[in-house]
Amino acid sequence: METLLLFLANALASGAIGHYVGKGLSKIDSSLPRLLGESQDIEKACEVIRRNGLELEILKFFDDVKEKVDNSSNGNVLNFNGTNDGGVVANVVHVRTLKRSVIVSAPQGTVSSSVNHRNYAKYLIDRYHEFKAADVGRENVKYPVFYSSIKREFGAKWDMVPLDRFYSLCFFIQNRIDKTILGRNRKAKGVKNYLPYEEYLAEHCS
Repeated sequence: METLLLFLANALASGAIGHYVGKGLSKIDSSLPRLLGESQDIEKACEVIRRNGLELEILKFFDDVKEKVDNSSNGNVLNFNGTNDGGVVANVVHVRTLKRSVIVSAPQGTVSSSVNHRNYAKYLIDRYHEFKAADVGRENVKYPVFYSSIKREFGAKWDMVPLDRFYSLCFFIQNRIDKTILGRNRKAKGVKNYLPYEEYLAEHCS
């Protein structure tokens, strides 16, 4: 979370997107723009986020800001090298961290925070793509489309859906599997299209 917030702090200081970042952070918590401003009090910002359960909102906002930075071609942009004293203003965006990607711990209370729940949801998603490929051909499956449909339905990426909505997520994916041509044909013959959660755990997690 600290690395993620440091990125947002540097973005906040960037002339190109600083106003947008400040406004977005204020909507999440009014104290964040101040904490991530010139003083870059990352530790206190983390405390605010954890205390108020704002991890998921921060992750979603980070994704949004990073996408805008990556796609930007005009104005002042951030060149971030993963340290407090790193930063360059330029006309081209270069986001650099010490690793190839920012690794963020799974927020508590989300599907990604539980290995069993995450694995089962991914199993269902893969199962849907397998059935869809049987319908239209593997080369014609548009994999990002289904992930986007989950995000539209639940307001978050599939693995960031709150755990208390896990069964709703499963029902959504299972329903899509059942509606494929292969799914309907198998169901008419009394053949299971997927393992129920408890059976999946018994088979794969025992």
